[in-house]
Amino acid sequence: MKANIKLSLSKLRPVVVLALMRNTVAKMTGNADFTTPLVPLADMTTLADDLEQAIEAATNGSRTSKLARNKVLGGCKVALHAQADYVRSVCNGDAAKLAGSGFELAKQPTPIGIPGTAQKMEARITGLQGQLELRWHRVYGARGYQVWMTDQDPAMGKNWQAVGYTTRATHLVTELEPYKAYWFCVSAIGTAGEGAQCDPALGRAA
Repeated sequence: MKANIKLSLSKLRPVVVLALMRNTVAKMTGNADFTTPLVPLADMTTLADDLEQAIEAATNGSRTSKLARNKVLGGCKVALHAQADYVRSVCNGDAAKLAGSGFELAKQPTPIGIPGTAQKMEARITGLQGQLELRWHRVYGARGYQVWMTDQDPAMGKNWQAVGYTTRATHLVTELEPYKAYWFCVSAIGTAGEGAQCDPALGRAA
C-alpha cells in the first residue's frame, strides 16, 4: 500500500500552520527529491513571515487584526494544499520521500485479522412465549455474527446448528419449545474469516 501525507488544515491553529510552513521550507530546501516546487520556497517563506507578523498583531488585538490574520492564514493554507499535491505527485507513495518533505505522514490502516471471540453471552426471556433474546459484547473487526443453537450437549461440536446471522450484538430467537433447555453461542465474522464460537449460554423460553 502506498504511503500518503496527512493534511487536515481546517483543524490546525494558526501557530501550527506557521510551524508547518517553516518545517516544509526547511525540509525541501536543497532536497534533491523536490527540485521544482509548485509553490517556490521563497514564496512559502514570505507567506510564513506574513503569517507570523499577523499572528503577533492579532494576539490580544482588535477584530480587524484578527480578520487580517485569518486572511493571511487562508493564503498559507492554499499554498500548503498546492505544495502537498506537488509532493504527492513527485513521491508516488514513497514513504521516505514523503517524510522528507516536511509534511506529516498519514497513518497506514492496520489489517484486521480473524475476529476474536464474543464475550458475555446471555439468553434473556422476553415475556413472549417461545422467544429468547440473545445478547453479547461486540467484537472488534466483526462485520457480523453467526448465531448457533443446540438442545443437546454443548460440548459436542456436531450438535450446533446455525439459526441466524446478524450485524448487531443481539438476536431474537423464536419458535422455541417452552421451558426446554437450549444452548446458544455466536461466532464473529470479519473480512479475514470467522472467529471461534464463544462460551455458550443456557436459556429457557417461557
